[in-house]
Amino acid sequence: MFGCTSPDPEQQQRRELQRDALKLRMGQALNPTDAEGHLQLGKIYRELGESEKAIESFQNAIALDDEHEHAYNNLGLVYTDLRLYVLAIEMFQAALELSPENPAFYNNLGYAYNMTEQFDEAFAAYRSAIESDPTFVDAYYNLADAYLNSDMYQEAIQYYESALEIEEGDADVYFNVGLAYEENGQFLRAIQSYEKGLSLDDSDVEAYYRLAQVYEKNGDSLMMRRYLETFLERARGIPYLEEEIREAEQLFDR
Repeated sequence: MFGCTSPDPEQQQRRELQRDALKLRMGQALNPTDAEGHLQLGKIYRELGESEKAIESFQNAIALDDEHEHAYNNLGLVYTDLRLYVLAIEMFQAALELSPENPAFYNNLGYAYNMTEQFDEAFAAYRSAIESDPTFVDAYYNLADAYLNSDMYQEAIQYYESALEIEEGDADVYFNVGLAYEENGQFLRAIQSYEKGLSLDDSDVEAYYRLAQVYEKNGDSLMMRRYLETFLERARGIPYLEEEIREAEQLFDR
């Protein structure tokens, strides 16, 4: 008797999506002017990674209903997937013309602006998302990340802290806010944030190195050496950390 193997979850999900797409195509044959059906089909195609079919479906939805804001937004998301950010910006702007208070549309627009290095426009879009919905935590995190990447550390800290008041973040959030505190010269706060991040995910090897560095900046050589030891133990054989390993060994030998 041969043993049965359980189906791969990803393959099973893909088959389910394909079945849903087939049902929607059959529904379109009966009702070809249903814009919502094209929208839902486009979402499935996007989830399947079939971008061309997704674009066609969303464009069909818009052709049937040129005031369907979600069709424009979803078309913008496909263009974002394809890194066609200029086209994505146009679609998100079209969605916002129809639904000017939608925070998710502003958030998506902010991301597209950020990816085209239109940083002032990105900041404005994220802030508009927050103004539309002060509890929309993704916009706080995205705005904070954008400020961090622009070396605007105090502003980054402000929006990370606001986001964490709404919802406790994951390890990456604490690592990012730790970096903002560190670059802003607030070493104790940086240490607290890095250690909180490691308490949530102790597999981030580079975080041990950052903690060691900030302990050195804070004048605590004992804790610096402790985290350097952990970093060096875990970082061996990781190619992208070769430079950090060399620097850690130099620090450790001082």
